[in-house]
Amino acid sequence: MTEKYVEILSIPFIDSTMDEFINQMIYPRLMNQEKTFVVTANPEIVEYANEHQDYKDIITSADYITPDGVGIIMASKWLNQPLQERITGFDLMNELFRIADEQALKVYLLGAEEAVIETAAVKVQEKYPGIELVGYNHGYIDIKDECLAKSIAELEPDIILTALGFPRQEKWVSMHYPLFKKGFFMGVGGSFDVLAGKVNRAPVLWQNVRLEWLYRLIQQPSRWKRMLVLPKFVLKVRRKRKRLQRS
Repeated sequence: MTEKYVEILSIPFIDSTMDEFINQMIYPRLMNQEKTFVVTANPEIVEYANEHQDYKDIITSADYITPDGVGIIMASKWLNQPLQERITGFDLMNELFRIADEQALKVYLLGAEEAVIETAAVKVQEKYPGIELVGYNHGYIDIKDECLAKSIAELEPDIILTALGFPRQEKWVSMHYPLFKKGFFMGVGGSFDVLAGKVNRAPVLWQNVRLEWLYRLIQQPSRWKRMLVLPKFVLKVRRKRKRLQRS
C-alpha cells in the first residue's frame, strides 16, 4: 500500500488505521526480521522535538511516527488534514504482544521501576504464553551504557519495548540501534505501569470523550507541569491554521 503522512508542526505522522498499520506495515516487517523504529507521539513530544533539534532528528529518523495523543488528531482536523485514527503506544504494544504470542517471537522489556517491570513481565507471560520473553531490566540505567545494550542484542529479540519516558527511550534506541541485527523498537512511556496494575488506564468512556489525559492527571498529579505544554501546542496549531487560511 502507498503510505500517507500528515505533517503536524513539522512532524510527519503516518495516516492509517490501527488495523492497516499492524497488518500491512508492521506485521510484514516483523516476519521479514526487518529492523523497525516506531515513535508514538503526543503534543508533548511534538513540542519537545521542536525545541530540541537533536531529539527531533532522532524521531524523524524513525520508520513511523504514530498519532498517540488525541491532541494530534484534533490538530490534524484543524489543519484540514484529518488523520484517520489514534494509534496509541499502549494499544500498539498489546497488538505486538498478540502477534508475538501467535508467532512465538522473542520479546525484551526495558524500563520502569524494578518491582513494576518484574510484575509486568509476569503478567505478559501469563496472558501471552506463546511469547518467548528473553529478558527484562528496570529503567534506572545510564542510557549510554553499551554493555547492557550489547547483552540485549545478544539475545536477538524480535521486539524491544523501552519504557524510559521521552526523550530517554528514543535516545536509547537511537544510540544502540546499530548493535542489533534485527528488531522492532518502540518507546512505550508508562505502559509497563499500566501492565503491572500500578496505574489504571482511563475507562473507555473517558477515552471516548477525549479526557484520557485528565483521568491520568487525577491518578498522577505530579504530571501537571507536563500539561502546561498543551495550550502552547494548541496556540501554535491555530496560528498555522490562520496562516494556511490566508495563503
